[in-house]
Amino acid sequence: MEAHSHKFRVEIGNVVMKKYRIYLDTKYWVYMRDASTEKATITQTEIYRRLKNLVQKEVAICPLSPHIFYELMNIGDEEKRLKMARVMDELSQQVCFISPLNITGQELLSFMRNSQASAEGKSPFNPIKYVFTKAAFVGGEVYPAVKGIPDEQMNNIRIKFFDHLSKITLVEMLKTAGGDFPLWDRKNLIAKLNQGKDDNQDWNSFHEVFMHEIAGILDVVKDDLEQIWIYLFRNDVGGHVTLEEVRKSESAGLLANMIYNAFDQKKINKELPCFHINASLHTFIRYNKNQRYKENDLIDFSHAAWALPYCDTFFTEKPLHDWMCNNLLKLDKIYDTKILYKEEDVLDVLNSLNDGREKDV
Repeated sequence: MEAHSHKFRVEIGNVVMKKYRIYLDTKYWVYMRDASTEKATITQTEIYRRLKNLVQKEVAICPLSPHIFYELMNIGDEEKRLKMARVMDELSQQVCFISPLNITGQELLSFMRNSQASAEGKSPFNPIKYVFTKAAFVGGEVYPAVKGIPDEQMNNIRIKFFDHLSKITLVEMLKTAGGDFPLWDRKNLIAKLNQGKDDNQDWNSFHEVFMHEIAGILDVVKDDLEQIWIYLFRNDVGGHVTLEEVRKSESAGLLANMIYNAFDQKKINKELPCFHINASLHTFIRYNKNQRYKENDLIDFSHAAWALPYCDTFFTEKPLHDWMCNNLLKLDKIYDTKILYKEEDVLDVLNSLNDGREKDV
């Protein structure tokens, strides 16, 4: 089943890589919903018309993310939610990034593969083809298990179930799920982040704050670091190693130290994009004394972490645009991604895309 899932993601990735990947944050998805129902401005309607044309001609695609899905499900009006889902189906073709539970492990694996390729003088490993799936798997992949059925037969059932789910649209998912999605109350977390910022103001440099954030991320992903070694041993060596053996070897700790030192010495940044982007944006708020965390910041950071490393263009709001393009971060330059918030600039970029040409990869 794992091999079938992997092959499925690679096939999607190979198709998506040939297209202009455009990430829309929630503001622009709202514009597209309103434009699809003739309730938007002239410029917003033209953006929608142009995007629709580019998607239909297989020149561009607007992949979804788990955080866009979360914000979709938190639209209180069911009719508006369904209208949003329809336009998302149309512009994304149900292509979605893999679950947040999987992206850290995937990026760590890509980092290790690229380190191996560099050491052996081989071509770089391209991680983009491994981060896409279909909307039904936005929260991860779950397979049925029935006691008493032979493994081979159960595996065939799982594959058919997987293939069935992969064809389900967002609209169908919403109609099947029904009801409202449980809200994530971020008020307490935001209060703690602001309190932590207030209690820790004695920083000597931006880089010092950034490294503090990297250390925190590495502490959170300890389990992923251990699982990477188990995966590599099984797939590269062809053997079996237990979690206890990995912990006894301290391999995960050594990898964490290597990553920390590489960031500290500024030898890596976009090689581990989820680490780098989240640490950078948190650092920007913590280092600027007058800046405060707000409730939508954490979702916005996640949008950035999906968009910048894996898409060509990111349509967002002005505050997030200004942070990412700030001289302290320069995330637009590091990731070579167009970050736009003005509707006129968005339309100009869309009009510059060649309708009949596949993207160079």
